Amino acid sequence: MNVEYRVTSFLEDIEGWKFVLNSLPDLIAILNHKYEIIWANTAMAECLNTSLDSCLGVKCFEAIHGTKLPVDNCPHAKMMMDNRGHTEEVYEPNLGGYFMVTAAPIKDKSGNTLGSVHIARDITERKIMEDKIKTSLQEKEMLIRETYHRVKNNLMVISSLLDLQARYIEDIETQNIFRDSQNRARSMALIHEKLYQTTDLKWINFANYIKKLSMELFETYSGQSSIIKINFDLEDHELDTETSIPLGLIVNELISNGLKHAFPDGRNGTIKIKFYKDGGKYVLIISDNGIGFPEELDYKKSDSLGLRIVNSLVDQIHGEIDMDRTYGTKFTIKFP
Repeated sequence: MNVEYRVTSFLEDIEGWKFVLNSLPDLIAILNHKYEIIWANTAMAECLNTSLDSCLGVKCFEAIHGTKLPVDNCPHAKMMMDNRGHTEEVYEPNLGGYFMVTAAPIKDKSGNTLGSVHIARDITERKIMEDKIKTSLQEKEMLIRETYHRVKNNLMVISSLLDLQARYIEDIETQNIFRDSQNRARSMALIHEKLYQTTDLKWINFANYIKKLSMELFETYSGQSSIIKINFDLEDHELDTETSIPLGLIVNELISNGLKHAFPDGRNGTIKIKFYKDGGKYVLIISDNGIGFPEELDYKKSDSLGLRIVNSLVDQIHGEIDMDRTYGTKFTIKFP
């Protein structure tokens, strides 16, 4: 029994289903192994602006694409090679738009492939909507990036103004207040700079941020006579902006505090920063081997603005903070 006879027999078997197939809006065609159309539903014939009889025996690529050979990514050609169904999204101007085309093999009882059934669904409206949504998202992304960029620039302007103002102040204590405020502005500016540069507008690599922030703080206090080293032990984790901004300010306060007070009189020392994930919580440890936190001070009830900021921000990120005075000073912060 030859292939053509078996295909004809198959069409006779589905005769009762033709009225169903003709009522569907999807374009349906049955092809033999020679790419010839041996049946098409009403929707396919109307889309080709022809009659069903005119379609029969015509090669599908001639009728649909107006070519003399199968087009690239032809699902029927792929199906004939591996006897498996294939789906491709194609743009076909002759059919008036975008289509999702599926070619499924037609097999006899022995498993021999006789041809394929093609189902083409018009997805033009969906593609147009997708393009509109994509364009809208790109515009919003550009707007968000521009916002981050402007916020970063404004914070850097504030930092520069504080620096300029501090130069006209002779009182050392007042100068330090201005310097601390300057560093806080810079720590927030750095967050927005990272967000502006990253491909993800909500998440940043916190380890990279800590490194850059710490090095900038060391440069700020580089004029002091002590030789202080910094040691990093940081895991790579992405944190969102709602956590990164307050956590960055916490890092700023604790490192600044260590640089200013832990190593007086030109002492050498090391500040260590460790960041990792432990179960469902992140852990940030900032420690130094300096003179230690004064015993008479309660870090949770201190009048120091820096420590009050730290405790407030730890609460903001729903975390907990602990201090160890055993070897210098070690702050451990855990947060979800």
